[in-house]
Amino acid sequence: MRPDIDLRGYLDTRLTTITLIISGLAVLGAALLGGLVQPFVFEGEIADISLTTFVLTLPLSLIIPVIAVVVTAGEWSDRSIQVTLLQRPGRLGVLASKVIAATAVVATVVAISLALGVLTTWFAGEVLGERAVFENLGSMLAVQLSVLAATFLFALAMGVVTQSTVLGLIAAIGVPFVISTAAVIVQLTGSAVIADVVRAVDLQTAATQIGNGDGEAFDAIPYLLLVVLPLALGAWRWRTREVG
Repeated sequence: MRPDIDLRGYLDTRLTTITLIISGLAVLGAALLGGLVQPFVFEGEIADISLTTFVLTLPLSLIIPVIAVVVTAGEWSDRSIQVTLLQRPGRLGVLASKVIAATAVVATVVAISLALGVLTTWFAGEVLGERAVFENLGSMLAVQLSVLAATFLFALAMGVVTQSTVLGLIAAIGVPFVISTAAVIVQLTGSAVIADVVRAVDLQTAATQIGNGDGEAFDAIPYLLLVVLPLALGAWRWRTREVG
């Protein structure tokens, strides 16, 4: 495995440069918006880290799928995968290498984003306002990191199984939106059976429950259906798909 090669190959492209610049501006804007405005709109002139991180998850929920899908499926879409596989025999090793590279990039982006969130919240509360609230930082991080990890794992699975940048991005971004919309509609119907069916594929809710420490055995089902099975099928396709 050579994740350094895949990492360098991902970073050394014009598309990646543009993507990272836009992503950086989006994260910076969310951190500034989520943190700096709080003392001016909330009673007591406080800045709460939980609100800042919530605002940060909005751009991250789009940035993470883009990174995960492009790293794992980009070479299939532009047909450069043939050169990669000729130079590096062992398809599953190449796949594992790309997964590691995607994980490294996403972890770095999330770490920088959270650090910006903490910094802007502290500045807003202690300099512009009266107080910065960090009492719930631990529980907040547990939930947010669990949700972001679920977002990454699903996007990774979609990139691996579709082996197409376009299809992978449509699935990684569109499916969670459809499921969350269905969950709201189901609540209005009051049907317990339909609610259980939707819950079985609601990865975001399962991740939130696990992050809160309220996870149950049922919450493992969305991970099995939306992460484990697609990754297994995708690994099989990586090993057997003809390149041409």
